[in-house]
Formats: sequence, structure tokens, C-alpha cells
Amino acid sequence: MWDGLRLAVGIIHILLQDRPELTPVAIMAGKLLARRLFAGSTIQMDYDNIATTVFTPLEYSTVGLSEEDAIRQYGEENLEVYHAFYKPLEFRVTEREEDVGYIKAVCLREGEQSVIGLHYLGPNAGEVMQGFAVAIRCGLTMRMLSSTVGIHPTCAEEVVKLHITKRSGEDPTVTGC
Repeated sequence: MWDGLRLAVGIIHILLQDRPELTPVAIMAGKLLARRLFAGSTIQMDYDNIATTVFTPLEYSTVGLSEEDAIRQYGEENLEVYHAFYKPLEFRVTEREEDVGYIKAVCLREGEQSVIGLHYLGPNAGEVMQGFAVAIRCGLTMRMLSSTVGIHPTCAEEVVKLHITKRSGEDPTVTGC
């Protein structure tokens, strides 16, 4: 049962080579290892689609593949990238044009367009991304996303409203509510 975690001479060594260096990842890997060692579990750590957030004044959160990694893995012709610039309700008070958020969904082009990467720049990015991270792990598609009724007025609503692709060349700036 090798998943990057190893036992040696009675001392537990956790090796997370080529793994996200995030505290929640290490905690989950440790819990799963303990369950395998002492509770008969066979569940391995799944290192794919782990959400993370950069907690800067304008937060950035992501789960899954970046557009660049998706292009390397699948080829640009096999991808559809949806994106939008939006003005969060919190920013409307400042009335500064440069205060915008950005959302991008990287999808496989065929079928129902599986979402393989989601990126969000805006207020409360970590809170917004947590639920979408679960959905992506469960096989979220663009069809599912676009048929979801958003909660208005929230920043997360902008994710389910994505409809403009980079390939279309249309202006991805959200106007109105």
C-alpha cells in the first residue's frame, strides 16, 4: 500500500514528495494512514483536485488543473475555457473600475464538458471554492454548473453563470445583476 507514506523501524515517516505542501493535506494523509494501520481501512489519499486559497487582500482560490497544465495534459483543442470578469457587490461601493474579480472554468470539450479546473479571484475565495471543490471531485460538468440556480446576490452566483468561452472571443465582462 504505497501512496507516498511509509513506515520504517517503528517510526512513522511521512513523505509527501510531489504533493501539495498544505497543512490540511498532511492532516488528511496522516488520518488515512492511521486508519489503515490501526482500523483496517484500505482508503488511500487522493491527491487530485485539492482546493487551495491564497489569502491576500483579494483572495485567489483554485481546485483542479490550471489552464496551462490542462493544455499540456489534454491539448488545447480538447479544452473549453469559460471565464468572466465580474464586479462583486462588496466592490460596487468603491465605484473603482479596477476593482473586479475573475472566474475561470477549465473543461474538457467533449460530452457534457467535465470541469477539470476552477479558478476564482474575489472576496471570500476559500469559502466560495469549498463547495465547488466537492462538486468537482464528484464529476461536475459545465452542463450541471449552468443548470444550477445561483443564490442572488452572491459572488458564488457568478460561477454558475459562466457562459462565455475564451475561444469565442466575446468580452467576458459581466454587466448588470
